[in-house]
Amino acid sequence: MSTPSSQDEQQRLQALKELQILDMSQDEILNKITSLTCKLLDMPTSLVTLITADRQLIKAKTNFPLDETDKEDAFCLHTLNHDGVLVCPDTQLDARFRHLPLANAAQPLRFYAGAPLTTASGVAIGSLCVIDYQPRAFTPAQCRTLQEMAAVVMALLQSRSAIGLVDGVTCLPNRQRLIEDLRELDGAPAQGVLILVDCIEITYAYEMGRSLGLPVLEQMLRDIGHYLRKAFDFREKFYCVATGRFALWVPAARREAVLETLLHCVDTIQGALTLPVPIRLEPHIGYVDFSLPVQDPQRVLRQAMSALHDAINQYERVLPYQQETDLAQRMAFRLLSDLVECLDRDTGLYLVYQPKFDVQSGQAVGAEALLRWQHPEFGALAPAQFVPLAENTTLIRPLTEWVIGQALRQIRQWRDVGITLPVAVNVAVSNFGEPDFVERLLAQLARHDLTPADLELECLETQKILDCPVALACLFRLKSEGFVLALDDFGSGHSNLTYLKKIPVEVIKLDQSLIRPLEQDPNSRLIVEQTINMLHMLHYVVVAEGVENAATLDYLRDFGCDLAQGFHLARPMLPEALSALLLPAVAS
Repeated sequence: MSTPSSQDEQQRLQALKELQILDMSQDEILNKITSLTCKLLDMPTSLVTLITADRQLIKAKTNFPLDETDKEDAFCLHTLNHDGVLVCPDTQLDARFRHLPLANAAQPLRFYAGAPLTTASGVAIGSLCVIDYQPRAFTPAQCRTLQEMAAVVMALLQSRSAIGLVDGVTCLPNRQRLIEDLRELDGAPAQGVLILVDCIEITYAYEMGRSLGLPVLEQMLRDIGHYLRKAFDFREKFYCVATGRFALWVPAARREAVLETLLHCVDTIQGALTLPVPIRLEPHIGYVDFSLPVQDPQRVLRQAMSALHDAINQYERVLPYQQETDLAQRMAFRLLSDLVECLDRDTGLYLVYQPKFDVQSGQAVGAEALLRWQHPEFGALAPAQFVPLAENTTLIRPLTEWVIGQALRQIRQWRDVGITLPVAVNVAVSNFGEPDFVERLLAQLARHDLTPADLELECLETQKILDCPVALACLFRLKSEGFVLALDDFGSGHSNLTYLKKIPVEVIKLDQSLIRPLEQDPNSRLIVEQTINMLHMLHYVVVAEGVENAATLDYLRDFGCDLAQGFHLARPMLPEALSALLLPAVAS
């Protein structure tokens, strides 16, 4: 046997790097091949090995205790440059093997046969070998079988690299490989745990790539992957399942130890990276337990992702899978999908109208349009169950446009029968941020032969308006066009009197959390009275929401409140009911 030259060594290491298969984890599919090889050749042990610069990595095995050895102690090192199958009938009689540790162990390896794993370019990177613990012969037919099985192993390794089972940036196995590996798991242990680690928020990663260049981002991702693997002495198989998101699975019995190591990585990874500028990393961990064999690996991965997003959304470093939040998220996604269909087909959604009354005269002087959804499966849905979901997506634009269109059609119908009643609609901050919002709104009014005075626009989230210059500019434009602007839910959340003069609204709606305690709580009455006085001094029209009884209405009348709405006065109703309520007043 010739000694491998330094050039052969460089070629082998380069071939291993290109195949991207150097991790210490066992390969479940290759394990099945070693098991089959044992059966075909009637051998107790079979291994798939890879020879690196200093180690022999045991990539797959049947009936063998070790995961690696020193390179110089490897039987398979002698197979690399051998022509064909290397057969050693008795290691005790072979000068190449008899001094090696495995030939002199408590249960010594006495027989060895190895077929090199050779790339298409002819570079040997390891072997498929069989081992026995007693001397034996090996026939030419058995040599051919071993070579054929080695060719299968090599074809599998090369095809995986070719068909995209490796992440091109981190050189780690990718999501597809994770799914395949989970699907192939069987036997002991009976329980496993899939762990996901999110190291950098995706939007922040894109901003980093935009500002510093993709090579800097990609190097950081490679460094993170290397750091995680190094923390486990490269003995765990990590996957890159998305940009900045890594995964590994381990037996459930090792969960706590692995999570402890990962939490240490979370605490120390920031200082372990060398970057041209300081980068904010806020890693989070989510995990889910699963049973073997894995019937649905996609479901396991989805549940681990749910746990990870719970950790991110709740600002926790690590969280397990929680079925309740997962079901809520799936329900939310279902509602969003169904809402798209409802808007496309104009079915299921409808408006009800709650009158606003002049507190002093008791006359209905306006109405608020409130969105409802009669879902074909879940029944009547309140806006709080689906509107906030739409506000976080591009769906809020067509939804708001539908609401405004329906309200304007109803105003027109009322106008045609002699009912003149301005209607208020809720508009999200993101709608005000649309560059053509004012133009589209004016066009809708023109189609129904209405004016801006017929439509009141109610906006929430004062701070968000101030944080969005485009939305704030839109409000000033709307006011200049003659629209009445109202600030909804004042007194809840982060509303602040100091913000008011920066926003061109004319109407302030006091939140029902301020109004409902009036009957029982003197302190609440004092707060509401002083708030109304202050708002009047600032020349706002004040509307009280949530008026549930006569006593509350009396207090608001005494405080000089302008308008009120609530169940005591009138519940939200369909247009026909509101018409019946208002037409007698029109006739008189």
